[in-house]
Amino acid sequence: MATRFVPQRVNWAEREKHSLINFDLKPEELEAYLDEYLIGQREAKGILATKICTHFHRVKYFLERGERFDEVGFVKNNIIIIGPTGVGKTFMIKLIARKIGVPFVKGDATKFSETGYVGGDVEDLIRDLVQEADGNLEKARFGLVYLDEVDKIASSGHLVGPDVSRTGVQRALLKPLEETEVELRVPHDPIAQMEAVEYYRRTGRRKRNTINTRYILFIASGAFSGLEEIIRKRLHKQKLGFLSELEERRDVQVNYLKFVVPEDLIAYGFESEFVGRFPVIAVFDPLTEEDLYHILANPNSVIVVSKKRDFRAYGLDLAFTEEALRRLASLAARENTGARALSRVLERTLIPFEKALPSMELSFLGVTREVVDDPEGVLREMRAFPENPRWREWYERALREEEERLRDFLKNRKRSFFEKYRFPLTPTKLDLALNLHRREDLDPQQALEELLMLWRQIRSFEKSFERRTGLRIFFSEEARDLILDQVLKRDEGVYAFCDRILSVLEYGLKLVGDRTGKRSFELPREAVVSPERFLNRLVSATYHLD
Repeated sequence: MATRFVPQRVNWAEREKHSLINFDLKPEELEAYLDEYLIGQREAKGILATKICTHFHRVKYFLERGERFDEVGFVKNNIIIIGPTGVGKTFMIKLIARKIGVPFVKGDATKFSETGYVGGDVEDLIRDLVQEADGNLEKARFGLVYLDEVDKIASSGHLVGPDVSRTGVQRALLKPLEETEVELRVPHDPIAQMEAVEYYRRTGRRKRNTINTRYILFIASGAFSGLEEIIRKRLHKQKLGFLSELEERRDVQVNYLKFVVPEDLIAYGFESEFVGRFPVIAVFDPLTEEDLYHILANPNSVIVVSKKRDFRAYGLDLAFTEEALRRLASLAARENTGARALSRVLERTLIPFEKALPSMELSFLGVTREVVDDPEGVLREMRAFPENPRWREWYERALREEEERLRDFLKNRKRSFFEKYRFPLTPTKLDLALNLHRREDLDPQQALEELLMLWRQIRSFEKSFERRTGLRIFFSEEARDLILDQVLKRDEGVYAFCDRILSVLEYGLKLVGDRTGKRSFELPREAVVSPERFLNRLVSATYHLD
């Protein structure tokens, strides 16, 4: 009988020691973050964002109350993800772990069935979680464990292999999925055993070094090949009228996985106790050709960004036209392996150029429909006529189209970023973000965060100037945009740049203030472009009024 784990009451003076005390991420905020990187999967995103946020908010709720709160009713929101290969299941969980900032480990469930000692492998996942947390047990006990290929441990008849081992893996997982104490010392590690003996000899007590899995969230995923047929048969037995109508329509493809219930998973080969440990089920949709195109067109696309960095390592710049991306998506869709096919198609197209261009005079490549359809033929022509202006035309067209896609992304997807931080959205800021994205190899979010940091430094300078001189200054937004542009171009600090401007303006502003009693000044763009000319106009206007 497992002992119920009761956490220590949180000392509010030491709240920083508890990594979740300040957790305040909302489900819609997490979903919006996923939208930036992952195309489609609206329903699955909503389920995962909601239940994972709820899990951590509930943990925080319990931690804040400590021993005053009875935790007997705590049920973990462990999640099963069902969906075909290459639809972004693992990628989504990695994004969530990165956003939340908790340790994350991924384990392949098939490895558990390949060993005779299945229980040890399951507990190794928890030990790996502690390693991911750099040995911080407090942080590790709030981690995420991701079990991939979990469908392979089902004991259904259509699966090949010893059912006993697969059932054994399911049973070995039951306790960690709910709550158990995992010994951090590996049972068969001779060094650990010697350390334990030495500790017992010195203290007369057995050294316990364990971690409790109560607050560790488990997410399992798999393609679940054959599950659709089980669901379809159940639905037809129930004689659901709407299903018959859907199946008769040729323009609608029925995703039977959307109708999955726990009894289908039991019929698939999972024990009822195992299924019961996963109260949440999220189903991913197959990716369409349009989805594959949007994955490539997304400025955050790890597939395209990774390829660009391959070329940039040789000093080569890579840009893609709209037509090229759509053609690549069409070729990938034929392979029917989801987003994984995009990487294969992209490599197949670009490896000849990746090999040849570093030895040629060209420092760029505009990927067009022609390049995708006949890479070898285009490369032969490039070798024969490297000065042909067509290569530059292709590249510049691809560059223009990429910039337009990024502008749309920033305006449509990032509007909430500007609103959240009261950071005025201007055409100049979009241009600067685009330049940072291309020049510094930053993703759009990183580029905006860089600009926001510099913009806040401008605001901070305004306040520090008022504290020092008693004069309140504030740059117009147009002036702030120019300051951002200049400090990025010159690689200069905001304070140093603004100090240089105000060293010219300060005496004149004080003079005007003394004559008029004015203590607040708005500094327009002109004050940044030519502080002397702006000051002369300001002083002249003041004396003219006299």
